Order: sequence, then C-alpha cells, then structure tokens
Amino acid sequence: MFRRTDAEEQDDGLNIYSDDGDEQEFTELFVAGQPCDVCGAEGRIGVDPTVRGTYEGSPVLGCLEHAPDLIRRAFDDVQGISVIVEPFGDYDAVWYYRLDELPSYQFVREDVEGVSWLLLAIGGPCSRCSEQSRHAWIPSDHVDPKLPEGRPVFRGIDGDFDMLCNRCASSALATACAELSLPLLSLEVPRGAMGLLIPTGD
Repeated sequence: MFRRTDAEEQDDGLNIYSDDGDEQEFTELFVAGQPCDVCGAEGRIGVDPTVRGTYEGSPVLGCLEHAPDLIRRAFDDVQGISVIVEPFGDYDAVWYYRLDELPSYQFVREDVEGVSWLLLAIGGPCSRCSEQSRHAWIPSDHVDPKLPEGRPVFRGIDGDFDMLCNRCASSALATACAELSLPLLSLEVPRGAMGLLIPTGD
C-alpha cells in the first residue's frame, strides 16, 4: 500500500522522501462474512465516504446486487474532481489521496505531474452522457500492476481518457468492482477537493 512518509520539501515545491519506518494502522471497516446493510446477504463491496476516518459519513456494505446503488448514492454529492484508476487484480482496497498528499505517500514527481495535468482537463461534457465531467477514468493497462512505491506507477497518461460525471463514474466503478469477484472490496469516495482514487494493498 502507499504509505505516508516524512518528507522534506524541495525548492520546486515537490518532496523527497525519508521513510520513518512507522506504518500507520487502520481499523478494518468491513470484514468477510459481514452481511449487506440493505438485505442481509453476503456483503461484497464496502463504500467508505470517511476516507479512513478523516471525514464525516457513514460507511456501508453492499452485496453485489445492492452495491451499485450504494456507490451511486455516495457519489451523488461529490463536489470535488478526481482521477480514478480502474480497480484491478487482487487489490481489495481502492483508496482516495488528495493531490497535495501524493508526494508524502511516495508517488513520484512524474505521477504527481501526470495526475495534475489530467485534473486540469476535467470539466467538459461527460464521455457517456451530457452532464459535466468530474472524474478522469484511467484503464488498468495504464498502471504498473505492481503499484511500486517510490517509482512511477502510471504509463502514458498524457493521452485521451474518458471524462465522467458522478453518476457515470459510480457506474463504471460498480461494474469494475463486481467483475473482480473478490470476497470483499473496500472503496473510498472522492471528496470536495482534487485527488486520486487508486487500488492499493499490501
């Protein structure tokens, strides 16, 4: 997972890293076998608007049938903009990082600059409907599947990508999460800022 490090700021405003060796521990919001909050069936996709307890909100767990609606409702009020990486592989968490946090989580300069440029491109019409876009959708083949820390994660993100409104972004996420068929997946929700939503894990 992308771990926060102590960082020294350079003259250009970006950071160099010095890992303090202490990993932050997070309480698991959802556990395998926990029932869906809607119908009591097996919960498969957890939706966390609190971003690991940083913001207000109520985490909810949905089965594969009800998770799409829970994700859509969570995205309805998102005011910020984000770059969303399609969930992939065996990564069972999708975490949100504010743009200003990326260097302290070991995202390198190339990735921070690439994400910044994509965020500037958001705001036109959604690629799938007529609503205003709020999210750039990055297919998994534009990401190093190892998600390396301290090395570039993205590949070729200077191209054209789908720009999605809240509703279409939540639909794309729900579909991608369900297709992974993981026992349990935790999905954070972008907040009222600029940021990155990306799979993560140990």
